[in-house]
Amino acid sequence: MDIEGVVIFEASSGIPLYSRMKGDTDPSLFSSFVAAIGHFSRELRFGGLSSFTTEEKVIYLAPREKTITALIAPKKKEYQEAYSLADELGRRFEDRLGTEKTSQPSLLDGFGEVADEFLKKIKNPFVSRVSGFVSEQYGGTLTVEARLYKQDGTQGKVDILVDTSSTAEKRFDPGDTLGKNYIFVKVLSGVINRLHMIDFIDSLDGFGTGVMDKDGLAFRPYFPSRAVMVGKDIDEGATEFLHRLPKDKKQIYIDGTHVFAGLRLKDIPKDSRCYIDIWRWKEDEGPELAVI
Repeated sequence: MDIEGVVIFEASSGIPLYSRMKGDTDPSLFSSFVAAIGHFSRELRFGGLSSFTTEEKVIYLAPREKTITALIAPKKKEYQEAYSLADELGRRFEDRLGTEKTSQPSLLDGFGEVADEFLKKIKNPFVSRVSGFVSEQYGGTLTVEARLYKQDGTQGKVDILVDTSSTAEKRFDPGDTLGKNYIFVKVLSGVINRLHMIDFIDSLDGFGTGVMDKDGLAFRPYFPSRAVMVGKDIDEGATEFLHRLPKDKKQIYIDGTHVFAGLRLKDIPKDSRCYIDIWRWKEDEGPELAVI
């Protein structure tokens, strides 16, 4: 879901307490407009207002005791999670606000980071649902839409990065030569096909960091210990491709030999393996591990 704005305003007065808007929309004007619509809705005995639409936008409203959180999105097919996520964002804001009636800059320290994480979930609710499952299945610390450096110096995105290290200080540690504490997760809302599979596996050695050795700066890959793909199903082409990969006790893996082609690193074991898990996502029955 493309979120174009979020405004948290005082329920009683309509005064905006926190806002992040695209363009030059005035948060005060917007919150006053929404508060007025809510007032008329109650006066006409239509009940509380949870959302409304214009010709181009959908406005979600998550009212709480002190505040109302509004999300502005293009008028497209919507997701049920939007309301619950907006409500939780409002709760987090009220927890910071405490008993204060007006927002103070010190009360909002760090709230932008909280809002960013929630906006990521709201933009892609399927990834949000999958991240909850991944956390239960694999443990560790999750980062949604993790940005990691690539060998050419640009940044790439991993849908979900799982860090299974025991201490937060080890995250993205250059000394973690092969990312043995990392799991890369690719999330697809449709069917996993052969091209999806090849692109994902080819990307597993593409993220890392630069390290100094005697010959200068070298690229050290974050070759993960496990790669996970989650999709609604897996087609025949993807299944055939997976059948060609080596197995260890029926567990498919790729080894690290091709990772080191052209790299000067000599302290990385060549027998490193990244195991592959493929999950079929079934909304009503729960995810199912595909047996290849």
